[in-house]
Amino acid sequence: MNTLDGAPALLVADSFRVRVRDGAAEVRGFSRHLERFAHSVGAALRTGGADREADLDAFFADARRRIAAFGEGFPRLELWRDPDGAMRYGCALRPLPELRPTIALASVSVPPIPGARIKGPNIGAYAALNRGLDAEALLVGSDSRVREGATTSLVFWRDERDDSGHVVVDSERVASVTEAILIAAAQQRLVGDKPHRARDGVLRAAPATVAELQRREVWAVNALHGIRPVTHIDGTELPRLNAARLRWFEDALDRAWESVLP
Repeated sequence: MNTLDGAPALLVADSFRVRVRDGAAEVRGFSRHLERFAHSVGAALRTGGADREADLDAFFADARRRIAAFGEGFPRLELWRDPDGAMRYGCALRPLPELRPTIALASVSVPPIPGARIKGPNIGAYAALNRGLDAEALLVGSDSRVREGATTSLVFWRDERDDSGHVVVDSERVASVTEAILIAAAQQRLVGDKPHRARDGVLRAAPATVAELQRREVWAVNALHGIRPVTHIDGTELPRLNAARLRWFEDALDRAWESVLP
């Protein structure tokens, strides 16, 4: 929507895949998505109070009903600022895009990006990067360290037999819901009483360069596709996958589906 004074600005967004099982709409880690959206709204508005919380609660209640009624899809929760300065929430109901099992990455050096910790303001710029590269953009900072994918966060493993993995960490990136689910699942596995829990690994935060990732097993994770093994980075083929480890984490992610309606 455009006006004579300009166009609305997308301040916050949070999107996720919806599936329908036994007639009920479900989202992986839905409560985490709502929490991230609420936190980002607070940061964007820099205001709180009972009125703001009541507005957000009412928006969530309406969004739940609309998302559940729409069914399978890829909806997006939004906070917009209109040209006149007014703030408004939105819930975009979108069809489910094609789901792909693997992904290729292409590195691109990017300067510090305003609002990099909040999902929303940079969606258009990141989408343009992906279109130009015909691949998922791997965002690299001036220090040569990988920040994140344009629409993904990254998990990497040292080798096929390694017992522990890493999430690529950067102080200026969006906090990933899917990544958080995988970390929590790995931690829960380690404190359980299953005899082979150590082989399933843990996930620790660690910096990484493009050259290091090209030598590792790497997964790109997000709320739409779940886990996608990375096949190539800048044309370099990555090492083969540990299929058993991948399957364990896919199963853990599959246990994170939550009902849209409370």
